[in-house]
Amino acid sequence: MPLLQLSRINLNLLVCLQALLEEQSVSRAARRLCISQSAVSKHLAQLRKVTNDPLFTRTAHGLNPTTRATKIQQELEPLLNSLLQVVQPEEFNPAKCDHYFRIALPENISHLFFKWCMPEIMKAAPNLTLKVQHLSLENLQELSAGRIDFAVIPHDLECGQDKIAGLHRKQMHQDNLVCLVRNNHPCLSEDWNLETWLELGHINIGSVTSRSCIIDQTLDKHGLSRKIVSAVDNFHSATSACESTDLALISSQLWELCAQEKYEVTALPIPLPTEPVNYQLYWHERNHQSPAHQWFREFALQLSKSSGLKPGVNQIPSSL
Repeated sequence: MPLLQLSRINLNLLVCLQALLEEQSVSRAARRLCISQSAVSKHLAQLRKVTNDPLFTRTAHGLNPTTRATKIQQELEPLLNSLLQVVQPEEFNPAKCDHYFRIALPENISHLFFKWCMPEIMKAAPNLTLKVQHLSLENLQELSAGRIDFAVIPHDLECGQDKIAGLHRKQMHQDNLVCLVRNNHPCLSEDWNLETWLELGHINIGSVTSRSCIIDQTLDKHGLSRKIVSAVDNFHSATSACESTDLALISSQLWELCAQEKYEVTALPIPLPTEPVNYQLYWHERNHQSPAHQWFREFALQLSKSSGLKPGVNQIPSSL
């Protein structure tokens, strides 16, 4: 049936017809539908006009359906049941979920995501497909365009979060910063304090001139700065350089856990009070009500609280 022709039929008429067919009484149909008898009579008049059939004849025992009405009844009930399934809330069973999720993670937590979170996700939803990519400045635009489903972003990274409409976010966990140096670094035999730390040369992630991270913002508040003498574009390269030189690397404690498995480095606390980094999970309004998305984000948030994604090394007091 063409949509234009179908649009002229009030769905309430079909619901009323089903009640009349089952009850075979105007009064009982009215009570069942919580409307007046006159309203049911008006609906019946419209139905007779639409179908070009009387549909019912009155008898001493109520309404008797015509041959046309009996034929309609055979098709109407499954049709209404199908329509009900269309508008009912979608049921979600993670064990049967075959959804394709795309998530962008900072490099410093992706290793631990695969180690701690991925096995639990695969256990709960063995049929889903998951693409994990490194976080980039373009990821929030990809969220908005529907090209990725989730992004985990540290709060000190400016990606235009407040300029994109329809974004939702929720905090996952906090992480402290540490200073990585190579094993047997000369500073390990000295008093570890602010002066010792500031005398070190530093390797940075991104740019030699970048001063946007929390540690540089904190130093700037005290009129101080560190010596960034080299920069690379990823944590593995930075940690490798740290391992083979006297350069220091500021990293999260999450990355420290990965680094000490693979590199000959030692973690030291930052000798300066520094606020923790807050990692936040972002998603777009387009997927906010999706049962699959709701399950995945709540599951991921719960895992981040119960897994190893927790700060571990305490910072030492500063003289400032």
